[in-house]
Amino acid sequence: MKIGISVPRTPNPTAMKHFAKRTEELGFESILLGDHVVLPTGGTNQYPYTADGSFSSAPDAPFLETMTLLGFLAACTDTIKLGSTVIILPYRNPVVQAKMFASLDVLSEGRIICGVGVGWLEKEFEILGVPYAERGPMSDEFIEIFKVLWTEEFPEYKGKYYQLDGIRFYPKPVQKPHIPIWVGGHTKAALRRTAKYGDCWHTTRQTPDFVAGHLPYLRDRIEKAEREISSVSISLKRSVHFTDIGIQEAGNIRSNGALIAGTQEIIDDVYACCEIGIDQLTYDFRTNSLDDSIRVMEHLADRVLPVADRLG
Repeated sequence: MKIGISVPRTPNPTAMKHFAKRTEELGFESILLGDHVVLPTGGTNQYPYTADGSFSSAPDAPFLETMTLLGFLAACTDTIKLGSTVIILPYRNPVVQAKMFASLDVLSEGRIICGVGVGWLEKEFEILGVPYAERGPMSDEFIEIFKVLWTEEFPEYKGKYYQLDGIRFYPKPVQKPHIPIWVGGHTKAALRRTAKYGDCWHTTRQTPDFVAGHLPYLRDRIEKAEREISSVSISLKRSVHFTDIGIQEAGNIRSNGALIAGTQEIIDDVYACCEIGIDQLTYDFRTNSLDDSIRVMEHLADRVLPVADRLG
């Protein structure tokens, strides 16, 4: 069982560097970061992971650009994996995205995770000039383009949205056969996308029981894609908050699947996740203080990470 950390949102480079270095020192598997370019001033009712569709972050939350921040974090660290949770595929040209990820993988010496998703915030698509209704098929095509560019000496691709031929694409990623692709989402479409393209199903804001209930469908689709079930790992991302270490929970909206509990209950949850077949857990923290985030992370490393390590 591996545990990764989702970075807090801060535009302070010194604080971000300190957080990344501390995450690496404590022995966590990965640092992962989300992807938003703009947020609507009036809020939203489209967020899939709260009861009323409200987004758990305020419209002025300081989202640094994902690929830029990954490059910064790569320069700040040496061994920890770095990735997106998740990059919204239709927001950026697929060839440029493939180049960004390949460059990051080379510069980080093979530490990049390419977490991908189709997106949910219609206003953001509108502002970026991307058709919201076509985000699913666009995303599938973009993943196919990534794989062609990352693996083929003379890449060619003919799709609905993009066509490639007569080009070379170098350098290739360090990781072979390509950068691991973690597919986000909670729908059957996301599970089908995982089965066809993914190295990991990286669902978010869900409970372990939700994951358990959807694994039979995922495994069926993997077999139908003529792939080995063992070739696709399972990751669950959600918020965690320890109620017994003296840190006050932030007042922002709780997303679905949040784990608000004492230390032993959180340890028990790790065991339960392992029994279900979850291979990786990614946590973010319900505090707006960077210092408190580090305190939570240190407690997690002291009490929970050894359990995860023993589970293998």
